[in-house]
Amino acid sequence: MSSAPAAGVVRLALVSAAPTQALREARFPVDEDVDADGLRRAAAAAGALPARARVLTDGSARARQTARALGLRHAGANTNADTNTNADTNADTNADADTHTNADTHTRADADGGGADGGGADEGVEAALRDLDVGAWRGRGLDEIPLGELRRWHEDPMMAPPGGESRADLLDRVGGWLARVGGRPGPVVAVTHPAVVRAVLLLVLRCPPEVFWRIDVAPLTATLLHRRVPPAPGAGQAPADGHAPADDPAAGWTLTHACRPL
Repeated sequence: MSSAPAAGVVRLALVSAAPTQALREARFPVDEDVDADGLRRAAAAAGALPARARVLTDGSARARQTARALGLRHAGANTNADTNTNADTNADTNADADTHTNADTHTRADADGGGADGGGADEGVEAALRDLDVGAWRGRGLDEIPLGELRRWHEDPMMAPPGGESRADLLDRVGGWLARVGGRPGPVVAVTHPAVVRAVLLLVLRCPPEVFWRIDVAPLTATLLHRRVPPAPGAGQAPADGHAPADDPAAGWTLTHACRPL
């Protein structure tokens, strides 16, 4: 039996997670919970995304809480909690406050070696969707970082904060994920972070890394893309590969909408 994908179209919705207090205070996040206003806004947008889709998050608290508030299932958490009521949404928020540290640790472990395809081991968790890792800057405000370091971080795509990763690293891992997700037809909703959305846009539109900071990705916006998956080969044909070429992971993707409010 051929393992090649069936013909079809991948329809990808990248959702920027709801805001947190860290975002409002211009601090680098430490996987904080979504704030109350963010949960209300996400709940108000429930139904704006496909009800039948493969739902992915990076396992972080803010991504999982956003997915639940939007009424999405299979977000890497207990589906019994997903009952589409405000009371359950509030209960999920309290539970996530106690568990997000372990979830974040599990996600990082998956990134280092979990899963044969480099993704998360749990259903609905994809480690490649994690936020840009700022290392020792986590939890610190912009005014707490030396201006020269911030300037170099903005200007040099190879510069990584102490213990963190560079934009070039981010583009590499997001490109690998695009190649994987682009080989399986059907709708996909990925609840993720602005840095990941920016990386996808740079790859798909073939923009230089310098454009990264010029893209404003607001919370609770959706970026929509699609890609045609070639049909399985017939007799005598070479095996089809639904993934993008290794040297061009964004091949075949078309942008439909960028950063559209939900």
